[in-house]
Amino acid sequence: MDKDLYNSGKGVVFKEKIPGLRVSEAVRHEEFEMRAKHVHETIELFFLLEGHRFFFLEQETYLLDEGCAMLVNHDLIHRTSPAEGYAPDHHNFILQIDRQVYDGVLKSLFQMDFDTFGSLNNGIARFSEADWQLILSLIDAFKRADRDEDATEKNPYLVMLAATLLATFARVRRQGNEMDYNRITKSRVVNSGIYRKVHEISMYLQNNYAKNLSLDELAGRFYMSKSYLTRIFREVTGFSVVEYTNFIRVRRAQEMLKTTKESITDIAAATGFGNITYFEKVFRVATGQKPSQYRKKLQEEQQ
Repeated sequence: MDKDLYNSGKGVVFKEKIPGLRVSEAVRHEEFEMRAKHVHETIELFFLLEGHRFFFLEQETYLLDEGCAMLVNHDLIHRTSPAEGYAPDHHNFILQIDRQVYDGVLKSLFQMDFDTFGSLNNGIARFSEADWQLILSLIDAFKRADRDEDATEKNPYLVMLAATLLATFARVRRQGNEMDYNRITKSRVVNSGIYRKVHEISMYLQNNYAKNLSLDELAGRFYMSKSYLTRIFREVTGFSVVEYTNFIRVRRAQEMLKTTKESITDIAAATGFGNITYFEKVFRVATGQKPSQYRKKLQEEQQ
């Protein structure tokens, strides 16, 4: 088990792990930074029960406070950090949802698979008082089940509790019209200082990943020194510029391996790697497989 999927050992007051689901609760009274390079194959559901936190997701930084939650689709860059101007004290509750179990659960309950659910509901939600009380009661139920439920009955019960939390999040996240959701989201975006700059840099990298960009060129484009750009980018995202760019390239390569018949060499060139040896090395580090193995596995799953 990757302990970082459970916050970190310090400050954790509750945790549970069953097949398909990992849950943790943490209360902290000091500055806490998530580890760098934070990406995983689970869908994460993050509830902030008390305090304030900055939450970076892909290219945007959001301010979360009590009554907010964030659903992070699998394989997305994200990171929480102390919110400037607020005390570091915070209390969170986090679920990690695995494809292994929840693909079937989501199809059964919502008529959509793991990928579709994560894609449609990725983002922030702000709860009404009534819905927040429901969330808190479900979280309490997790902890009571850990103490009271018989082992043979506990796992299915926890799976359904997590599904209820997902359903409640999805309902709140998507209720009203798109204009209302965009307004709520926009009001939570941290749009100043280094967070705005990192947003601009991240968007540029996402739109220009196929180019052979140097740090000198990037720093010149954004009118800052290389050292300053490197520092603020890692501070906000947890990634270096090269690591972030390569992650975007690998994700695009995965899409091409899945949806096209392009050769590995052509995909390496199209995604900005150029050198196929370097492409295979980075891809294997990111996914645990060579590009050819990744494509072969996809083909076998589709048969």
